[in-house]
Amino acid sequence: MTGRKYFPEELPALAADLDSYLKWLGDEVVGLPGFKALLLGGGYGRGEGGIWIGEGAARLYNDLEFYLFAENVGADLLEKWIREGEGRLHIEIEIKVLPAAAFERARPSMFYYDLLNACIVVAGDEAWIRSLPPALRSSAAIPPLEAARLLVNRGMSLLRCLRWADGGMELPAGFCDRITSKLKLALADAVLCSLGRYHWSCRERNRLLADVADFPPDWEQLMKWHAEGVAFKFHPRHSGQAPADWQQPLGDLRAAWLRTFLWVESRRLGTGFASPQDYGNFAGRIFPEESPASNFLRQARDLARSGRVAWTGSDHPRSAVWKSLALLLDPDRTETSIEAAARLLRSPGGAAAEVEERCREAWKNYP
Repeated sequence: MTGRKYFPEELPALAADLDSYLKWLGDEVVGLPGFKALLLGGGYGRGEGGIWIGEGAARLYNDLEFYLFAENVGADLLEKWIREGEGRLHIEIEIKVLPAAAFERARPSMFYYDLLNACIVVAGDEAWIRSLPPALRSSAAIPPLEAARLLVNRGMSLLRCLRWADGGMELPAGFCDRITSKLKLALADAVLCSLGRYHWSCRERNRLLADVADFPPDWEQLMKWHAEGVAFKFHPRHSGQAPADWQQPLGDLRAAWLRTFLWVESRRLGTGFASPQDYGNFAGRIFPEESPASNFLRQARDLARSGRVAWTGSDHPRSAVWKSLALLLDPDRTETSIEAAARLLRSPGGAAAEVEERCREAWKNYP
C-alpha cells in the first residue's frame, strides 16, 4: 500500500502506520452483533487527508472518522479502540456507531454521498454497501437544503472565531486557521451543492467552479478562497497571528457568509432575501419538507421540558436557530438584531455573547 491511499503524497511510513491500525481495528470489529461494515470516511478515507510538515518531519493532521455499522457496541470497547489509535497515530479518533437499518432507509445527503462514493472499507461486507439505495451516491439527489446546512455548520464556528478575535474567549492554537479554511471551502461548495453539482473530491469541486454560470456576489473572491482552502486541506499551516490581527479577515468572511447564505436560501425557498432581517421575519416555512404535525409535537415536547424553544408554529424549531444565526452574523447587526435573535431562541440573557451561546446550544439540539 502507498500513501496515496490516504493522502496525495507518497509517505510510506505514515501510510504503514495507518495500514497497521486499520488492520488491527478491522480484526477487532469482525464478529460484533449485527456487524455489517467498518468504513473510514473523512479526508483520509477519500485520499485527501492533510499532512502537517514541520522541522523536517511529516505527521497526520486531521481526525480519523470511522463509521461502524453494528448493534450494541459497548462504551468500553469504543474507548479501547480509540485509545489504541490515538496512542499509535497521535491524532484524535472518532468512531460513530450506526445501525445498518438506519443507513438502509436514509435520505440523500452530503454526508452519505461523500461516505459512499469515497471511503475505505476497513472490514465488512462490500456487497451490502453496494446494495444501499443508489440515490445516496448521486450528487444530483442531494437536496439544496444541504447547501444551507453546510453554511450553518461553518457559521456556528465562525461566531466563536469572531468572539475570540474581539478578546471575548479563548480558543486552542490553530482553531481559527482550521475554521477559516473550512469556511473558504464551504462558501463555494454550498453553491455547487445548491446547483446539484457537488463532488466528493475538493480538487474536483475546485475545477468545477470555473464552469458555474449562476452564482452569488463576489464569485471571483469565493473561487480564490476555495483554492486557498484546498491548499490548506492538504498542507495545513497555523499563522500564529494575534486575535486582533484576525478581525479584518474574519470580517470579510462574515460578510461573504451572509451574502452566500441569503443567496442559497433565496434560491431554495423561491423568495428574495435582501437582508438577514428579511430572512428572520420570513413568515413561510424554512423547512417545508418537514411534517407540520411532527413540528408541533417537537415544540410541545421541548417547551414542556425546558421552556426555551421559540414557538415556530408549523415549521421545524430548527428554523429559529437558522434565522437567529443570520441575524447574529450580520456585519451591521444592531441591538435590535440581537434582541430579535434572543426572542427567537428564548435566550435567558440579552447580551450578544449569551445569545450566541444559546444559538450554539440550540443548534446542537437541532443539527
